[in-house]
Order: sequence, then C-alpha cells, then structure tokens
Amino acid sequence: MCEPISATTAIMIGLSAATTAASLYTQHETAKKQVAAINQQNEVQADEIAKAAGRELTERARAARRERAVARAAASEAGLNLNSGSFMAVLQASAMNQYNDQGTIIQNERGQQRARAARARSEIAGVQTPDYLAGALRIGASAYGTYANDQYAREHGTSRATGT
Repeated sequence: MCEPISATTAIMIGLSAATTAASLYTQHETAKKQVAAINQQNEVQADEIAKAAGRELTERARAARRERAVARAAASEAGLNLNSGSFMAVLQASAMNQYNDQGTIIQNERGQQRARAARARSEIAGVQTPDYLAGALRIGASAYGTYANDQYAREHGTSRATGT
C-alpha cells in the first residue's frame, strides 16, 4: 500500500503540473499569434495584389485612350472620314486589344490571389498548436514523475535530487 505523500511532495507535484500547463498555454498563445500574423500578412498581400492589378488596368485604359486619340488626330490631319468603316475598324481593334489585355490582367490577378491564399493556408497548417490530450498526459506524467521520485526516495532513504 502506498503511503500518503508529504506536503512538500504535494507542492512539488502541483508545481510540476502547473509548469507543464503554463508551457502548454504559452505554446497555444504563440500559435494564436502566429496564425493572426499570417492572416494579417495575407490581407496585406491581397490588397497589394488587387491595387497592383487596378493600377495596371488603369494604365492600360490610359494607353488605349492615347492610342485612339493619336489615331483620330492622324486620321483627321490626313483628311480621312472619322465615321468611315476602315477607321471605325481601327478604333474597334484598339478597343478589343484593350479588353483582351484587361482580361489577361484580371486572370493574372486571380492566379496571384489563389497562390497567395494557398500560401497562407499552408503556413497556417504548419503552425504547431498544442494537442490538449497530449498536454493533459504530459501534465499527468509530470505530476506522476514527481510522485514516483518521492516514493523512490522514501523507499531507499535518499533524495533523487541530491543523490544523498
């Protein structure tokens, strides 16, 4: 039959369990902070990608307007009818090129956003979060280890900590 444990042993068991629990809590809080940082970085990157695509779309629209304005000016200087079918075809080709470019820019943005989201999911999956069942077992093992050391010391008349 086991003897009752001493007050010192009970305190040591409690301290051992508390230290292990505090370690698990710290690991949990660290994991939460890592996930929050990854999510914040992910949001910033999403905004940067969207803004870059917006700037690119705006620049392409400006270039297309310049291109059409130059074509109108050149046709007007040359005395061409601005309502002629051939001139309208030039303007339509310019507009179609602009729309195609816009489609490419949007597709590129979508691909970058998908890649960004996948990276964030991967980083979050890599965050080490404590397993609470394993944590409970560690707390129990820590407490039992302290108890077992006390029992060994009682049976052998020595202190395992000091070896005397």
